[in-house]
Amino acid sequence: MAEEAEVIKAVYCKIPLGESVIDAYMLPDGEKRVGIEGVSISLGYTERWFYNRTNRASKWLKELQGTGFNGAQKNLDVIRRVDGQIMRGASIAKTISIRDFVKVIAFEAIVGKNIKALILLAAFAETGIETIFDLAFQGKSLEFLLEKIVHFTKWTQSELEEVLTYNREEVRALYAWSYPVPLDGKTLDHLDSLEPIKKVDSEYF
Repeated sequence: MAEEAEVIKAVYCKIPLGESVIDAYMLPDGEKRVGIEGVSISLGYTERWFYNRTNRASKWLKELQGTGFNGAQKNLDVIRRVDGQIMRGASIAKTISIRDFVKVIAFEAIVGKNIKALILLAAFAETGIETIFDLAFQGKSLEFLLEKIVHFTKWTQSELEEVLTYNREEVRALYAWSYPVPLDGKTLDHLDSLEPIKKVDSEYF
């Protein structure tokens, strides 16, 4: 996928997701992004999974791009704060947008039937992913998010699919943030006719 050569300074923090952690970054203009290694790990894969999946042409990538996934990466010069002090290092983080992060999660949950993706999608739908990132950079507690993830971890895949269908409006709200424009004339209204959500195919993105 496209990778921008320019290296941009960014503030860094971690967002715990139960068994995994994603690296979150905030640019000087306020844009928030996600480290690609954390994307892989949060979905139960190895650190190289996202890079390998998006670095070569495949049916998987073509279908993901059909949802509006852009995949543009930005290299960030990470600024870390330790005990209130700014610590500069030589580390460069490869990142994608929150919007693309949501698209990967939704694609893995609905098309890939990935149980970890289903759990994250359910938790994000109830909370709002922008809210989570805002609170993280404000240094606020994300214990409520961990509680939701632990709660949904106890559910079976079919139960998670049912709750996502039942909480359709919350899921639609998350999708609406991820999908700024309809794709090929298709809108989120397609979700209203799908019972259960496991029947959703990539054509509905």
